[in-house]
Amino acid sequence: MRGLWQLIVGTTLLMLTSCSASYHLKRAIAKDPTIVKSQPVIVDTTVITPIKPSKGTFIINRDTSLTFEQNGVKTLLKVVHDTFTVEVECPPDTIRIQKEILVPKVVYQEKLSNFDLVKLVIVSLIIISLIAFFRRLIN
Repeated sequence: MRGLWQLIVGTTLLMLTSCSASYHLKRAIAKDPTIVKSQPVIVDTTVITPIKPSKGTFIINRDTSLTFEQNGVKTLLKVVHDTFTVEVECPPDTIRIQKEILVPKVVYQEKLSNFDLVKLVIVSLIIISLIAFFRRLIN
């Protein structure tokens, strides 16, 4: 029974006093300081506008047909008898927006406060005591 108690206490102390993650992080930074530098990440956003056809009708007295193209916009003017038809086709437009954002490679987390550590020790001692109490009841 005494050996079991010593094993439990020894294991608990070893778990509470082992090397923390911050210790290993400090060693890694000492070996290669570039792992802590921020790395730029380019965020690429593409916006595509759809085709927007538009039509209009006017009344005129002669028959003709005209086609205009300017900056990719096609305009077709048709005059048939007394009707003037306008057809405009705008091609889809692609807008690219690029932003550069610095993203840190290492994110530090807060370690346990002293109060949290005390709570952990108290809960561990209660669990160990309950295990020892039930062991005595069984024997």
